[in-house]
Amino acid sequence: MTDARASDDQRFRHCLEIQRRVSSVHDLGRLAQVVMGEVTALLGADRSTLFLFDRDTMELRANFAEGVEGRALVVPLRMGIVGTAILRRELTNVSNAYASPYFNPEVDSILDYRTESLLVAPLLAADGHILGGLELLNKITGRFTAEDEVMIRQTAGRLAKWVENGDIYPAGVEAEVIALRNTVGCDRGTVFVLEEGSGRLVAIHADGGDGRSISLNMKLGIAGLTAVTGRSIRIDEAWEDSRFDRSVDQRTGYRTHSMLCVPLKSTSGESLGVVQAINRRGGLFSDDDLATLEAVAGIVAIAIENAMMFAEQERQFHSMLDVLAASIDAKDGLTAGHSTNVALHAVAIGRELGFNIEELDLLRVAAVLHDYGKIGVSDSVLRKEGPFDDAEFDEMKRHPALTEDILTRIHFTRKYRNVPLIAASHHERLDGSGYPRGLTEREIPFMSKILTVADVFEALTADRHYRKKMSVEDALSILDAGAGTRFDAHVIAALRRCLGVPEPLVAKAPPLENYRSGK
Repeated sequence: MTDARASDDQRFRHCLEIQRRVSSVHDLGRLAQVVMGEVTALLGADRSTLFLFDRDTMELRANFAEGVEGRALVVPLRMGIVGTAILRRELTNVSNAYASPYFNPEVDSILDYRTESLLVAPLLAADGHILGGLELLNKITGRFTAEDEVMIRQTAGRLAKWVENGDIYPAGVEAEVIALRNTVGCDRGTVFVLEEGSGRLVAIHADGGDGRSISLNMKLGIAGLTAVTGRSIRIDEAWEDSRFDRSVDQRTGYRTHSMLCVPLKSTSGESLGVVQAINRRGGLFSDDDLATLEAVAGIVAIAIENAMMFAEQERQFHSMLDVLAASIDAKDGLTAGHSTNVALHAVAIGRELGFNIEELDLLRVAAVLHDYGKIGVSDSVLRKEGPFDDAEFDEMKRHPALTEDILTRIHFTRKYRNVPLIAASHHERLDGSGYPRGLTEREIPFMSKILTVADVFEALTADRHYRKKMSVEDALSILDAGAGTRFDAHVIAALRRCLGVPEPLVAKAPPLENYRSGK
């Protein structure tokens, strides 16, 4: 077998190994560590970086960067729709500017103007390099049409020839823009020219500009340029390339020579980020190296998209839980925040007891929802000032069973399938005196025992309609008095450690004349 064939086989096996390792990883931090170490080894690079695109801030953020521990690598990409369209060398038609993540309202602020719709065409030289751009704003009848796109392309072509030949004159540019604006039927037009040295787009004509300077920064660095254009870049000597941003090297004391930069794209073609390899050991990166990194980028992009989707679903799920908890809070303003506070105490106890992340997540979900059955309890009972009579107490005691009945109708994923039982058992007691089932110590889920302690502690240390809040020490004394009979002693001890309160030599509970409530 030839050396080339052996090398190809080795790379193929390496790609398969990367695919195998990332297929089951849903955490972006772990995913980055797994992937980038493999990329560095696969390409024989000195360092590698994974940038992820933050659409909210329009920045590339280094999710993993070898050699720059503790230093944030952030590449701003907010150059606006105009700059993005020009760098991509593509006509862009936007009907609602402020709804686009790429829109930069900076120019609107300068001109005291409100952009609604816009149409942008790049000015390109005969060899394809960027000269500038032409922008039309606010179509009078709404969105710019296909016919408008034809018109702006024609005008952009003429302006590009003028710029390339050095025959551009303000009067001629103004005449072209006015003619186009009148034909298309829009409010304003602007012509930008790219200044090679500064890397800025400078407006040489801007309707409504009144002589004010308008310019946009186009210096993104190699990673930023790759993210915006969606095109791979290979560089043999970075410091000799005008597109390279030296500031990171100057900050870290590292010297970048050769570089590969490949975009990460979603299945719909949207930018997810950039994967970058730096300084190939023993020479320069080859076309084969670039092809290999592009293949790996495809694998990584799928894994990143899946991880992002998983994280988004988790955020959506937890936000819905918070909404459900808020609906209970809305029934009684005095107890608002009870479920959230119980969740905070429960998670702190679970962490103290050595629960892992998934167990803590399950515990939090059950805690947030533990009182949801109170939605079926009458307001007169929930808000009563004073102790309950027997009938009222019986109604209040219905809420754990109602919680379970409601929650079992939710299609929880396998991870959360025990939430209904855990949440509904927070009023069970070790000696069987609790409700709704009268479970005993061995029958009560351990997470429910944690909820019980967290729930009682939170209720005792907060104001209620029928009494004022107690001190932390008094609340802990009540729990201590029930340790081993009503409450789990290990859980109480963990709560004390969380609060930084040592265990007493002798448990002494204060009197509770008016403590008869399911709250």
